[in-house]
Amino acid sequence: MLHILNGDSLASKFPPDIHGQRAVVRECLLDGPVEAQSLEELWVIRDEYLTSHYGSKEKGYFEKVVPEFETILTARSDEKVYCWFEKDLFCQVNLWFVMNLLRKHQGEVYLIIPEKADLRLGFAELNERQLHEHFRDARLLTKNERSILGNLWTLYQLQHIDEAMTLAKQDHYELPFLLEAVQAWKDAIPHGTYPGKPKATLLEILDELKTDDFKKIFLEFIKRAPIYGFGDLQIKRLLEEIKKEAV
Repeated sequence: MLHILNGDSLASKFPPDIHGQRAVVRECLLDGPVEAQSLEELWVIRDEYLTSHYGSKEKGYFEKVVPEFETILTARSDEKVYCWFEKDLFCQVNLWFVMNLLRKHQGEVYLIIPEKADLRLGFAELNERQLHEHFRDARLLTKNERSILGNLWTLYQLQHIDEAMTLAKQDHYELPFLLEAVQAWKDAIPHGTYPGKPKATLLEILDELKTDDFKKIFLEFIKRAPIYGFGDLQIKRLLEEIKKEAV
């Protein structure tokens, strides 16, 4: 079996006695450009963006990131695949991409989501016993659900938000987290003078707290808008953009 883990944080606490190969998704496809004509072009676009915006911390894209995706692409046709992802938009966009990579996979694909966990913490608040429980309760995805998840990636690449909303509503009862994530994506799109919900939320926080203390700003943001799943790097970048726009 193959376990696809969304990030090194989960990988570091993943129970060693849950057997199988692992592939760690070390991306934030929610952040930056993703439109490309091929995977090879996407790798180059992502490498250039992450290097230019986050510097040395994100170097080694072709050594640290791409090989993990190649592990997913080369999964055996009879291999059971378990996708460990959370409900926030950060994780969901990564999941949509993974499901697109698995569109030709002939084996069973399962989804494991921490349904009852705090949206701000997800797998982080689960102990080893609880991770085992989630593995035992893994949900087998139907062909239709796999198609919907994979197609959402294509729509995200093209920024076809209205079509994505329609698609998310199709399986609302079986995959209820999809609609909330797609709505968060829609809310993040700037229009007119509105900068999109993430920046608008940060502007409200800056106005209310009257502070430059990043820790306070960051904690308040994830309290108000946990659906985005942003880490400190994304919040710092947004704050820098806000400062430049204010000049």
